[in-house]
Amino acid sequence: MRSYTHIVAGIIFSLLIMFILGIPVNTFYIFLAGTAAVIPDLIDYAFLAKHKRETHNIWILIGLATLGLVNQIFIIVAAAYLSHLILDLTTYHGVRLFYPLKKTNYVVMSEKNRIKTGTSREKALFFFLCIIMVAGVLLSYQVFNLIDSTAASSRSSDVSGNNSTNGTAKTYINVQVDIDKNMVNKNVSIKTGQNESNIIVTEVNPGG
Repeated sequence: MRSYTHIVAGIIFSLLIMFILGIPVNTFYIFLAGTAAVIPDLIDYAFLAKHKRETHNIWILIGLATLGLVNQIFIIVAAAYLSHLILDLTTYHGVRLFYPLKKTNYVVMSEKNRIKTGTSREKALFFFLCIIMVAGVLLSYQVFNLIDSTAASSRSSDVSGNNSTNGTAKTYINVQVDIDKNMVNKNVSIKTGQNESNIIVTEVNPGG
């Protein structure tokens, strides 16, 4: 597969993983995914001087996924790396998934359905992936913005609701009781807000 096809597929896989795990989408992660998607080929050409796909194996994927437990950046890299393996599994040469334990090239499709690098079939796949990528990016930003705005609205409603409750539920009543020395008259004064009522109770029996 060409680099541009791997880049688009890497971004798509990373967006999917970010959506599943609830990782906020940002420009850096999208750039990282696109870059990580071509790293296996770059390593092949840099150290092996040939595209032998010996760096396209499941052991590196497991290592990246393990590092993802420490830092979510490696989750993005692992997703992009996985997309590279899957795409190369559809080519004529396949992938040495278990190298160096096994040097067998694994493929997932019959020979007539495999994709040859640089052909019109790959270009058609590339354009199809581009449509999915653009839709995924737009949808991801909209979904996370919607979640953020909904959460903010909910918090605002809770605050206003509490303020409203506090403003209407509290009623203060002042009660003042004056009793003369002979326990003959009892004056009860009740004040609610601006209104005040006086009640005089006579013939109070101290013994009950």
